[in-house]
Amino acid sequence: MALISPILDNRSYEQLRDELIRRIPVYAPEWTNHNESDPGIALVELFAYLGESLLYRFNQIPDATRIEFLRMLGVRPRPAQTALTLLAVSTERADGVQIVRGAEAAAGAVSFQTQDEVYVWPLDVVAAGKTPQDPADTKAGHDSSADALSRARAQEETAQFYRTTLVSADPLAADAVSVDVSAQVDRSLWIALLRKDTTDVEKLAGRTLFVGVAFDEALTAPLQLEALNDDGARAFRSDGLTSSPPPMLWRLWNGPTKAPAAATGGEAKPAFQELAVLADTTKGLVTTGVVKLEMPPELPTITGASSGGEDSPPPLDDGKLAQKVIAWIQVCRPQNANANDSIHRVRWVGINAVQAIASRTAAAELLGNGTGDGDQRLPLNHHPVVPGSMVLEVEEPAGWTGWQEVENFSGSGAGDRHYIVDSDHGSVSFGRARVPQIGERIRVLSYQYGGGSAGNVAAGAVSSLPGTAGVKVANPLPAVGGAEGVGIAEAMDAIPAEVHRHDRAVIGKDFRDLALQVSGVQRAETLPLLHPDNPTVPAAGVVSVMVFPEFDLRNTAAPMPDLGLLRRVAGYLDARRLVTTELYVIPPEYVQISVSVGVQVRAGYQVDAVRRWVELILRQYLAPLPPFGPDGGGWPLGRTIRRAELEAVAVQVEGVEYLEDLLLASPTAPGAGQPRIDLKPWQVPELAAITVVSGAPLPVGTEYAPAPGPKVPVPLPPDVC
Repeated sequence: MALISPILDNRSYEQLRDELIRRIPVYAPEWTNHNESDPGIALVELFAYLGESLLYRFNQIPDATRIEFLRMLGVRPRPAQTALTLLAVSTERADGVQIVRGAEAAAGAVSFQTQDEVYVWPLDVVAAGKTPQDPADTKAGHDSSADALSRARAQEETAQFYRTTLVSADPLAADAVSVDVSAQVDRSLWIALLRKDTTDVEKLAGRTLFVGVAFDEALTAPLQLEALNDDGARAFRSDGLTSSPPPMLWRLWNGPTKAPAAATGGEAKPAFQELAVLADTTKGLVTTGVVKLEMPPELPTITGASSGGEDSPPPLDDGKLAQKVIAWIQVCRPQNANANDSIHRVRWVGINAVQAIASRTAAAELLGNGTGDGDQRLPLNHHPVVPGSMVLEVEEPAGWTGWQEVENFSGSGAGDRHYIVDSDHGSVSFGRARVPQIGERIRVLSYQYGGGSAGNVAAGAVSSLPGTAGVKVANPLPAVGGAEGVGIAEAMDAIPAEVHRHDRAVIGKDFRDLALQVSGVQRAETLPLLHPDNPTVPAAGVVSVMVFPEFDLRNTAAPMPDLGLLRRVAGYLDARRLVTTELYVIPPEYVQISVSVGVQVRAGYQVDAVRRWVELILRQYLAPLPPFGPDGGGWPLGRTIRRAELEAVAVQVEGVEYLEDLLLASPTAPGAGQPRIDLKPWQVPELAAITVVSGAPLPVGTEYAPAPGPKVPVPLPPDVC
């Protein structure tokens, strides 16, 4: 059996000839004789014959040649993406344990590497928020214990009554609680450092703490563009999503305030002392990451429980937990900060945290010697290579000199020491800039390799740190961001678009194709001239990109991206848009619809099986994500939902004799039996309810309940034998 080769261009001789003749009026309108007897037509037919022969040969090229063609065109297929996760480490050693950057963490056969160092201390933490509460609802009103009464008296003295909300230690638990910091009475997050049996508080003075913070970045409310104001639209603007980190304050509480300075004759002790932030990967408490805090040379002594006053931490109702507190840290924005920069919902806080990437570090390699040629290419031992992780040096006359990795040579000058890494196939290329000369040795000190969807491990999968004793490790949240690289077939199909846009977003299709290159995006749609706060009026220079995620466990029928995915897309597109383009990255807007179907099942078919198949095919037909929808790309934006179309889909299910009826309704078109539901150009449907029954359809929104079976009498044993 002959192998079927991929066809890059399948135009025949006749098609090439007809295409050339159709172009004659455009380029030579005075040429009117297109008969075969014309000498010009004879030349056209000759070129068409030669073109067909060239296309046939071009379709036979092997994969290696195609890869070379891609490289010559400057097309770099998207490499494999590495997964990222947050690790929390614990220890019982009083002196702590230092874990260096690049330490290996294992999740079965998948290896991770820490992206920073971390010093692990024998500590626990608990995070809490402080919300106002009516005095009548306090625990002291129902609890007559001495502790409850003392807390009530302390609250009466400060004329403040607060309710403490603790952030759950397990963010994925069914009853997990997150704290919206912007809704707290002091707009602050309080973090209590808790001692363990081996904790030595004096050893923490002047040391560094690594605090991990995970945010619930899910959008709180469904998007409605026509109800969006200017402030709401600004939140989805590309420069707003990728703006610099807002200011924040990390402060250590100095303990309960003593007697006034006038009574004691001394100076008043401040309520807080500010902590130095050495590093921050949360981008100013905007996204999940780690904050490195430097503790002061002398830690305050915390005695007794907090009174819950205005400048005090929230009181802990658990007495045993309150006795373990050795320090309180307050996180907030400055008082003059922008209201849009509020700290939002926090789902997890941990100590001894560090971020890790699913990759390995390669040993040093000697690649070879320079040749002085303008196109030098040297292979590596491992691939795929993590972009930006390579350290390369060339032995120049002055000694070993570091060179810089770049994406392409478009901005390279004649004397720039630049090189390109082919991440997918593992090679280093020089050209269009300074190149290693004859005899100059080239070496790679280190680079990271790995990637793919295998790195997206579940929460708790990372369970060991090989080579580090005395510690335990776990990832409280799943790893995200891992994706496979683009295959050769997909890369070849993308050649025309890649050559056209040159990694720049100009027309609407460019924005869509580039957004799909971001890991986690399943579907992207471009809405030119649409401004989110006034979608019905065309806005010159405005482009809105609607992003659909790969999945959403909270609502599979209407998947919504989180703010983290919107930020990644905005950052990727913002660097490639025109300066004059105003870019917005928005989530989809769904319109809920309800469907009720009544079917007549053919004889010999199981009724429940046919019902389930009809329901499944309608769900897939109305789904917003590929590979479902009318054309396999998800339900098109703004496409009208017609009852007749859904009936035609449902009747194709094997076992359906005919439809009794199909009822269609939505909040915008209430009532059963709507023939169609019109959508705005930026809307897609969300199938909120669907019911399929045998016979006449149920009212829209009514849940299906199987008919009760016949009652069978069961004899009971006699009371007395």
